[in-house]
Amino acid sequence: MKLNLLPTYVSKEKVTRSALLFSILLFVVCVLGAIGLYYQANKDLADSQTDIGRLRGEATRAKETADVADKVMADATPLLRNTQLAQAMLDHERVYPDLYDKVKLYIPNFYRVNSMSAAALGPGQSSVTLVGVLDTYQQYADLMLALLRMPGVTTVSRTGFTIDMPYVPGLTPEDQIGKPHKPGEAPIPDDPLKRLEYFQGKGTVTGFTGAGGFGSGTPGTRGAMPGESTVTVTLVISGVDLQVPDPKATLQSGGGDTSGGTGPGATGGQTPNMAPTTTPTPSPQPDTGGGRRGPKRGGAAASEE
Repeated sequence: MKLNLLPTYVSKEKVTRSALLFSILLFVVCVLGAIGLYYQANKDLADSQTDIGRLRGEATRAKETADVADKVMADATPLLRNTQLAQAMLDHERVYPDLYDKVKLYIPNFYRVNSMSAAALGPGQSSVTLVGVLDTYQQYADLMLALLRMPGVTTVSRTGFTIDMPYVPGLTPEDQIGKPHKPGEAPIPDDPLKRLEYFQGKGTVTGFTGAGGFGSGTPGTRGAMPGESTVTVTLVISGVDLQVPDPKATLQSGGGDTSGGTGPGATGGQTPNMAPTTTPTPSPQPDTGGGRRGPKRGGAAASEE
């Protein structure tokens, strides 16, 4: 058995010395760390101030460049607007010819067209007016069916056909048989003498009449020959925009929008006075001499203002 007869403070003196040295070293390390952090913070602050100055210079140059760009854009706005307007006007030059080419594909060969015109009814809707010559009432009916096949056509109206075909009338005291005659003519009498006088009155010689401009010897559009009718057809077509850019409104607006407008040139060819409604057809008399006489379609004198 070994006894420790030394005082207690003798055994703790070494531990206390070690703790004091460790505390001194820790203090020195903290001071050095604080000094290092202080200098590092000053260095970071100086670097940040340098970067701020550099970035401020770049921002100033960027703003100057943006101001110059804004001035260039402001100066170029009229030029860009005028260029877009001119391009829109040039693009619109093909609208009327393309529409006429589309319509001509569906005109039947028995309808001799003398003129064709188009007009804008509103955004995405237009009308086309055809003036031509037909022979029979059957062609008058077939013409409407042929034009309704055109894509986009919503309404077809027609007018001008004159019924000049013989028909069998009802029995009257003067006509007990029902002899065919043309509308507007008196019934053919049954009495032989009166019937002779009837045909003698219709047998007058008038000579050359030059009806429809045929045989005149001068160039020009030929109209309807005897027995024919001048028929006007109006089509209402959707999906075709004939409205031209309005230069005045576009230039006054200060913008570059040239997408629409109804300028003074919003109609091509003739300016028809029409309503987009279907014109009722005349009540036909019984058709006893119908039928088509074969193709005689003429060239269409399509024009655009």
